[in-house]
Amino acid sequence: MRIPQATYRIQFHAGFTFSEAQNIIDYLSNLGISDVYASPIFKASQGSTHGYDVVDPTQINPELGTAEDFAKLLAETQKHQMGWLQDIVPNHMAYEPRNLWLMDVLENGSNSEFFDFFDINWHHHDPELKGRVLAPWLGESYGKCLETGKIKLDYDANGLSVNYYQSKLPVKIESYLTFLTHNLDKLRPANGDNVAVSKISEIIDILKDINHKTQIKDDQDRSKLVKSLLWKSYSNNSLIKKFIKDKLVEFNGEIGKPESFILLDNLLSQQLYRLAFWKVATEEINYRRFFTVNELISIKVEELDVFNKTHELIVQLVKEKKITGVRIDHIDGLYDPTKYIN
Repeated sequence: MRIPQATYRIQFHAGFTFSEAQNIIDYLSNLGISDVYASPIFKASQGSTHGYDVVDPTQINPELGTAEDFAKLLAETQKHQMGWLQDIVPNHMAYEPRNLWLMDVLENGSNSEFFDFFDINWHHHDPELKGRVLAPWLGESYGKCLETGKIKLDYDANGLSVNYYQSKLPVKIESYLTFLTHNLDKLRPANGDNVAVSKISEIIDILKDINHKTQIKDDQDRSKLVKSLLWKSYSNNSLIKKFIKDKLVEFNGEIGKPESFILLDNLLSQQLYRLAFWKVATEEINYRRFFTVNELISIKVEELDVFNKTHELIVQLVKEKKITGVRIDHIDGLYDPTKYIN
């Protein structure tokens, strides 16, 4: 076991990368530093200055440099016989759109392979939260944000999404049926051409089949098929593009006309998350978070599958002897700290 004699903390971020750190290793060695003590280096929220808001612990943060840049930095420390003490975050991940594991849960629910990764109470006593997770991101009350047009439905190559400023949440596949069937008669064939109607009808039939709940694997495949077919139709058929764009305008309502937001409110009520004013989290939260930070959602690292997946990269680095020690962030927040370190 390597025991550090003198550590030097390096706080990595986009403004201080692996390449820049490499330039100071010789200086640190001359100071008598035995080990670099590195802040979390895993993929984090965009622009993170600290790295504790991890979105993917299986990837090196691209904002810090490439895998080659990291390898060069490690080689430089080893050349000076310096160790590498790595800070890791096993307790939580960022609750934000770049966390693709969580977004997969919010889109696919129990069909998601990551459904049991996050410490969420899906059986909350509040009927509005049963089977849903609170999303306390709003700067004002939900009603005010809705009726002032701050919450918007959008569509792109990734599918339908709910947008609040830079935050973007997925729409579950079952809700595509609500969206596409509303005022379906407005999709009129041009010059007797029924191609647009036929394509949308085909997609609607697949969606109806998904809503009948067949096999999970089948549902996942069909969800991907629906999104692929819809985007292809949207991209290649001007009538379908206009149909969807007009529908987005209708769902997004008109400021000054509260009743015009009923469609969007109904669609939002179907989702696996409930958007809410950030202050209500104190009383209504149904997920374990880091202290009172709503944007950090805890994970069930005590579950072996979750442990193995979230520690995939750090274990690899240890086995390859690229790092010589690990510092565990807030081990006291884990379900069973003793079991974790053993």
